[in-house]
Amino acid sequence: MEAPLIVSISGIRGLVGQSLTDEVVARFAAAFGTTLDSDATVIIARDPRPSGAGFAKVAAAALVQTGCRVIDLGKCSTPGAKLLITELDAQGAIVITASHNPQPWNGLKLVRSDGIFLNAEQGQRVEALFHSGEFRQADGGSIATLDPAEVKKRHLDKILAHIDADAIRQARFKVAVDPCNGAGALLAPDLLAALGAEATLINAEPDGEFAHEPEPVPANLVQLGAAVRDNNCAIGFAIDPDADRVTLVGADGEAVGEDLTLALAVQAVTARNPGPVVTTLSSSQAISDAATRNGCPVHLTAVGEVNVVEKMVEENAAIGGEGNGGVILTQIDPGRDAAAGLALVLEAMATTGQSLAELVAALPTYAIDKRKITCTPAELEAALAALLDRYPDAYVHPVCDGSKLYLSGQLECPWIHLRASNTEPIVRVIAESESAEEAARLCDEVEALFN
Repeated sequence: MEAPLIVSISGIRGLVGQSLTDEVVARFAAAFGTTLDSDATVIIARDPRPSGAGFAKVAAAALVQTGCRVIDLGKCSTPGAKLLITELDAQGAIVITASHNPQPWNGLKLVRSDGIFLNAEQGQRVEALFHSGEFRQADGGSIATLDPAEVKKRHLDKILAHIDADAIRQARFKVAVDPCNGAGALLAPDLLAALGAEATLINAEPDGEFAHEPEPVPANLVQLGAAVRDNNCAIGFAIDPDADRVTLVGADGEAVGEDLTLALAVQAVTARNPGPVVTTLSSSQAISDAATRNGCPVHLTAVGEVNVVEKMVEENAAIGGEGNGGVILTQIDPGRDAAAGLALVLEAMATTGQSLAELVAALPTYAIDKRKITCTPAELEAALAALLDRYPDAYVHPVCDGSKLYLSGQLECPWIHLRASNTEPIVRVIAESESAEEAARLCDEVEALFN
């Protein structure tokens, strides 16, 4: 298994011991520290992958050499670490995680002083320093820690302050949760207890020894589905390793499309707090429909959390996120947050008195198909050109992130989005239509362009 080091707007990822080594981590940490003040406070956190502890020590030592004062949170979710940046008046953070990638991977997510990931320009500056090696050397650096209970409390308090916790407590839900031995296991039990839910947790030891492939997509939710059925739960939640994505399983044990996590959260938030909604080009039309149902405008961005959050700040958005189960409520923290998404879905069920199935049935029905293709940049460019030639009357969304084509010429289904991945050495093909057969046919059509 070989893969290059992937450096993108979603951070840095690589295979441990191959493309991601101690030297790579140290150089990126030193480069990041060099962009900050010489006495900056910087947070370090990590998901529970076994390789994370060593990389965190390497990153901390490199930051100290640049004069930074490091606060090491140890095992911590990405949203929890981002929240602590503003709480502790830090200038930034490095989160050691490869998010949904399999266990042989790890990586770095770099966060700035407002708790938002570095944007493309800021990331390019760090990458240039990484290559040049022109790192600042300064005295005064140090390493401290923070009580994990305090980290958890601050995150929990923020979530409870921005949801209808009383309504959820009165509903007395039975739920199942699969954090896949990741950082979600650190907060989920306390959150569910605070919400009065009876919880069944599986794969809840935060040791990074993933019980199954960690991306929370339907193929990896079979065990969670069984836990939901066996324990007569109303809903199941699957959380990715750094706890910024959450997807759903219904009472029948069947997975619900990952885009519907955000659609349901949008529906809940805009019902009580109308305002702009921001999501990405790759997200389901169901998310836009949930917003417009409550009279809220929708803004689409390129894929990448920072693109969504910066647009949310610009538009003073009520809620936003990505269709991969990433819910963003900036009042809690400025990024995707699985715990916030979990709470908002429970709020939607509690305040409407409807089951998950009933809430989903009230949304327009679409089918989304997602594929991965390995190809060269030249092959991608050729496929995009061929796709545009095939659909000359399609509306091409003006946001540049590969190409998204609305085939009818209107901002509606069916659509195709073809783009290079930010997190894997692949090209993503996404199609959505009113039928699963057509969505699959459209993906087949695009895949044939590469053959």
